[in-house]
Amino acid sequence: MRTGRLLAFLLLVAATVLLIGFLGGAQYRVRTVIVNGNRLAFAESVVRESGVLGTSVFRIDTRAVAERLVQHPAIAQATVRAFYPDTVVIELVEREPASAWITPERTWLVDRDGRVIGSDEQVTVPQVEVHDGLTLQLGASVPRAVARAVPAIVERYGDRLARLEYDGADGLVLVLAGGQRVVLGGAERLDEQLAVLDALLARDATWLHLDVRDPDRPVLWRVRP
Repeated sequence: MRTGRLLAFLLLVAATVLLIGFLGGAQYRVRTVIVNGNRLAFAESVVRESGVLGTSVFRIDTRAVAERLVQHPAIAQATVRAFYPDTVVIELVEREPASAWITPERTWLVDRDGRVIGSDEQVTVPQVEVHDGLTLQLGASVPRAVARAVPAIVERYGDRLARLEYDGADGLVLVLAGGQRVVLGGAERLDEQLAVLDALLARDATWLHLDVRDPDRPVLWRVRP
């Protein structure tokens, strides 16, 4: 009886060793990673961050890999699937850029929540010229209220708008085609600020500078007679 049990145990151990060897065999290590849906996140960095290359296709925790990938600033969702014998497919949904922030070094793309999600000079989104007071890099952020204000301002004023600027002292600044400058600061009360501007545009064109950081107490500089 003891001999039979011992033999069964040894056979189980041998089978386990063989199975582990089979599953970890070189022919089942991931050689191919296919990345779909990426534009801002470089495929090479996605593959590197996934950490699946060289891993046995049977040992990949696809959920853990997906959770790791969404830590990238540009990636909103990730789906990871492993395919026998040596392939992993990664499907990405990236965050959408809402504005482009132009610095002397490069153009950074920012989503509606203020996240810096990538850099690209070809994307046609509202632009903000950054002068000082803000250091941008992948994964950094701009004030959320300002990020959400930018596309709303461009849509509202269209051709009447010459450009948008941002600096540390005045925050967001709207420059009209006529040269008038409107200081919005952090744009936390955007609807009220733009209501003041609209009322002024409707009845008075003889001004150069409007500060509506506090829309209850706007400050106006007029053209000298």
